[in-house]
Amino acid sequence: MPDESPTRGRAPAASPPAAGEPTPPSAPSGASTPASRGERRRARTRAAILEAAEEAFRRDGFHAARIDEIAERAGLSVGSIYVHFAGKHDLYLALVDRALELFERYMAQIDDPSFTPLQRVLAGGDAYLRFHHDHPGAFRFITFRSAGSDGAPADADTDRRVQERVGALLDRFSTAIDDAVAAGEARPVDARLLTRFLWGAWNGVVGLELQPGGLRLAEDDISAALDLGRRMLREYLGTAAVRDGDGRIDDAVPLPRIADPPDVAG
Repeated sequence: MPDESPTRGRAPAASPPAAGEPTPPSAPSGASTPASRGERRRARTRAAILEAAEEAFRRDGFHAARIDEIAERAGLSVGSIYVHFAGKHDLYLALVDRALELFERYMAQIDDPSFTPLQRVLAGGDAYLRFHHDHPGAFRFITFRSAGSDGAPADADTDRRVQERVGALLDRFSTAIDDAVAAGEARPVDARLLTRFLWGAWNGVVGLELQPGGLRLAEDDISAALDLGRRMLREYLGTAAVRDGDGRIDDAVPLPRIADPPDVAG
């Protein structure tokens, strides 16, 4: 009579190891799986596309940049671009979002607990300079965006998003100024107006890199000019509480340098 057992045709269950025998090793919880490897590969591809597009937009402007040139620079086919992005405008929006996140991460470094309240204010200039130096393309997506120009597509929603997120960062910087005043390290000042003045001054100095002829400043000169501005700000804001016996502030409040911010994924 045929065996009607439900286990017919199945491999016998593995027996537990006998006493004293080693337990077979199981796969480590952090082991790479095909899915995770695929996700990392997609992330690398997306990041390569964004890097190539940022360079193309910075060099040629939005309207003149071409998808086939972006694909060639990224080492990909044109079809691969469209797997990740709907088109050139979608690429641009992704770059704006990445630029905003980068800027937020640089500015977050001023909250270093090793800085004094006044140093956190002074660190804002270093964060701004580092962002410009490390990511010039991303920097321009935020600070020199002009809707409808050759460098940016007209997009009211994107303009509003940039304004809101940069505005939130400036508000946080204003709070840092108020905190330095409250700590007795900075003289009383209208934090909102000082923040806007610094934002405009920093943009103006960095913008000299784009000027023609004798008006143009090289990268090293821009760095030196912004550091000079930080020294002037320190001298203006610093109270007697943070100066030495001779009233000097240079050694008492060293100009801070921010730490490297965490990476931002594409």
